[in-house]
Amino acid sequence: MDDNVIVVQFDEPSKAYQALSELNHLGEEGKVDVRSAVLLERNPDGSVRVPEGADNAAGLYVLSGGLIGMLVGALAGPVGLLLGASFGALGGSAGEVARATDNDLALEQIGARIVPGSPALVAEVTEPAEEVLDKAMAALGGTVTRRTASDVYGEVVAAENAADIADVEAVKTRVRKHRAEHKAKWETFKENLKSKVS
Repeated sequence: MDDNVIVVQFDEPSKAYQALSELNHLGEEGKVDVRSAVLLERNPDGSVRVPEGADNAAGLYVLSGGLIGMLVGALAGPVGLLLGASFGALGGSAGEVARATDNDLALEQIGARIVPGSPALVAEVTEPAEEVLDKAMAALGGTVTRRTASDVYGEVVAAENAADIADVEAVKTRVRKHRAEHKAKWETFKENLKSKVS
């Protein structure tokens, strides 16, 4: 089973809300373990936010202190604005983003999938089989992009701790350097979060 952060973008805003409900349903059926999920959309200035009314959507949940909460904070804050130009450069087409390699920054890949005009579903999940979510989201017109949760966690922590957030390359370099170091910390973070929830 893989711990992943998934992003699913839709052309129609209503499909994102349906996808959130479907994800919740798959979690209740035990087909996927949904740790947290949120709908996000991009503002004209490049920052991201939870769209109006999304906090009332059935099944919307972001655990306080969880990875998705940290990710939203990074994308909505100075790091998100700083990397905004990079998001645009990477986000040419869904196919280009889907072909992103493991060497690409998870923050850039996730940010590139959140395009203006329609909310994207972002969730932390544990998947026994990727095809379950792939099939469910494809039925709604969405394509799933995945990054390992440990990579996302490491990048968010490194970006938040970057001393000089005025330089995109400085943030990218620091993030890449600390990604491997944070894999072990990710496991500890997960265990601590599980014990808090229990």
